[in-house]
Amino acid sequence: MWINGIRVAMTDPERTLIDGLSMPRYCGDFAEVIQAFAARLPQLDLERIIGYALRLDAATAKRLGWVLEYHRINPARLRQLEKVPIKGYRKLDPTSPAGGPYHRRWMIQENLPGKVAP
Repeated sequence: MWINGIRVAMTDPERTLIDGLSMPRYCGDFAEVIQAFAARLPQLDLERIIGYALRLDAATAKRLGWVLEYHRINPARLRQLEKVPIKGYRKLDPTSPAGGPYHRRWMIQENLPGKVAP
């Protein structure tokens, strides 16, 4: 979009949330991203956000699956994310040190001690 002769990138809530999953340092931190999902969930376009995740990297898709499951989205709606191939576990919060339990379904290490309880 152009505003006063300057090109400005626009986003939608779904894309902003996806960006938060891959770069939480620009959104406060990972706990803030989880809270943003909770606040936006009733209006969230699941097909759009899943589509964005599928076009990005596998780690972001797996994080999205974990977050949506955490917020009790019907697991049947998450099958596309679950099927994304990934080699090895990825940290749920990419900005925090490794540690915490492993979630096999999402291939995610839940490295959120004291921040979020699944």
